[in-house]
Amino acid sequence: MRKNTSSLAGPNIYLDRYGNAVYYNIFNKRAYLIDKDSEQKFRLIYYRYSLIVIILVLLGDYFKSLENTLLVGIGAVVLSEIYFRAYFLNKLKVVKNFNKENKTSKLYQIINSKEKDKAVMKACAYVLFGILIVINAIQQNFNFIFIALSALVAIYSVYSAVINMIAFSKMKKL
Repeated sequence: MRKNTSSLAGPNIYLDRYGNAVYYNIFNKRAYLIDKDSEQKFRLIYYRYSLIVIILVLLGDYFKSLENTLLVGIGAVVLSEIYFRAYFLNKLKVVKNFNKENKTSKLYQIINSKEKDKAVMKACAYVLFGILIVINAIQQNFNFIFIALSALVAIYSVYSAVINMIAFSKMKKL
């Protein structure tokens, strides 16, 4: 059979013997096949915590108090978790007797894409995003918690930029 290529990578994401992405849920010990139709939606839901933190940092100034911001954040986490576990995963096909040996990683996924220009552009975009998120926090006179959240987002952005630059350097050698 022809192998598929998936652009998903990260913790608890594996490839089956046909190259399809499989999400392994550590809580219920089940593996779920992520087909091409649900891959984009899965990616959005898979990075739900990062998205919630970024949205809270960007909209942190619009809430009246830190308590309101935390309530909105906790509510968003609970709702996204319920949606992911109770609704979205139930729509995916369960893989029986799944063997967790072919783990994927973000680095190898970028290298295998062989898109050098895209890796460089993403690295630059991540660095700029990290800088701009910290500048935004300083200009908005955020309190310590929001500045710390902004710093965490910036650190993750720089980490993603480094991953893309390492992938670019390895693509040059190939």
